[in-house]
Amino acid sequence: CRFYCLTFNFSVKIYRSINRMKRILYIAPHSFPIKSSESICNSKVAYVLASMGYQIDVFACSDSSTYPKDSKIDQFLQEVPSMRIFTVRPSKKNFYRTASITSNLKCVPHNLKVFFKTGFYYNGISTPFAVLQAIEDLIKSEGGFHYDVMITRGFLTDVVGITLKKKYGVTWIANWNDPFPLKRFPAPYGQGYDAKLPFFENRVYEAIQKYADIHTFPSSRLRDYMLKCFTHVKKENTRVIHHMAHSELTQFFNKKNASESILKIVSCGSVGVPRKPEVFLKALSIALKEVNVKLKLFFVGFYSDSLKSLSKELRLSDIVEFIPPKRYSECMDLISSCDVSLIIETTCEEGIYLPTKCVDAFQCSKPIFCVSPKIGTLRDIVEKFHVGYISDIDNIDDVVSQIKRMLNDHLQHQLPVANKKIAPVFFEEYIAEQFAELLK
Repeated sequence: CRFYCLTFNFSVKIYRSINRMKRILYIAPHSFPIKSSESICNSKVAYVLASMGYQIDVFACSDSSTYPKDSKIDQFLQEVPSMRIFTVRPSKKNFYRTASITSNLKCVPHNLKVFFKTGFYYNGISTPFAVLQAIEDLIKSEGGFHYDVMITRGFLTDVVGITLKKKYGVTWIANWNDPFPLKRFPAPYGQGYDAKLPFFENRVYEAIQKYADIHTFPSSRLRDYMLKCFTHVKKENTRVIHHMAHSELTQFFNKKNASESILKIVSCGSVGVPRKPEVFLKALSIALKEVNVKLKLFFVGFYSDSLKSLSKELRLSDIVEFIPPKRYSECMDLISSCDVSLIIETTCEEGIYLPTKCVDAFQCSKPIFCVSPKIGTLRDIVEKFHVGYISDIDNIDDVVSQIKRMLNDHLQHQLPVANKKIAPVFFEEYIAEQFAELLK
């Protein structure tokens, strides 16, 4: 790891000499503080861009809370001289079915103001409008718009990007870690790529396609899915830039050696509906009857009471431990001290996502065990880089077979290796090169 950190630091010096004068407007509501998978993805990218010498202004307003706030990682990623962070308070002037008529009526004047100012409206637009106002205030205070590139990251950035592109003509790079909008997530998460959008939302959708110069995605399957939605976007105006594992962050992880006698498996993050963790538990109970292995399984994050009940029903209570959500660095501690990182998805026609759990495992030099759609991104990665095990979530016999394979590999001390040398495309040097090419 020390060698790779030195390599990255050497590359950073070269990039700084080239990029010192370029300014980036980086709009990522979920970035700082680090409290979700989205925020860790976006904050790492901001850190790398700033380390490369770009002058970067980050606008954040994250109030998501998958993890408790992680001050240790936050402080490290923010301490780059060429990065400024501006925190915008999320607006709550939205309409809610559960709210009183009086409460909803109070939101009408503000939402009318947003409509007349931007030409767009959808329920929830008040938060991106708050971000837009904060940026406009900064531009005014600094005597004009001085950015070379604008990067938007995910939700709550649509109207901001459209408005600033139209007004200032800045190059706009729009990143999508997930499909957009929520309604067009693939089933069972949403209604599919061809879901009909309301009139005003569709106007936003058309404007994004018209004004964004480049669209970036963490996986090629997500890119290809979104091109079915973004029918006016050409493939040559897209790039695939994976989620990032960052070697420098490992200094904050408590890297305990995994026990040679006990196979430790950990799942960090939500395994609630529509994910299907029960498939793995049922398959594990079958596999353990055929392969005698000492094993410990940790579920960290959000899970259902029914999952706990199932572990008791399957007589796995002695080996399965349920842990409430932890800070990001604490999750990395746990992954580092285990042998395998478990990733559970749900039934889909195609697995288009690149879960951040995947690169988190690589960051900790741990292989992955995936319970995923038969066709998808995780299967592509496992089969290409040989960094773990992939099983079909709709075929419990296949899950059992892969678990038995993992158990036997453990007994023979032959678990797969997953690190920067094996899968360099997920680490900071490669990601920095992709951004340097994109921003030159």
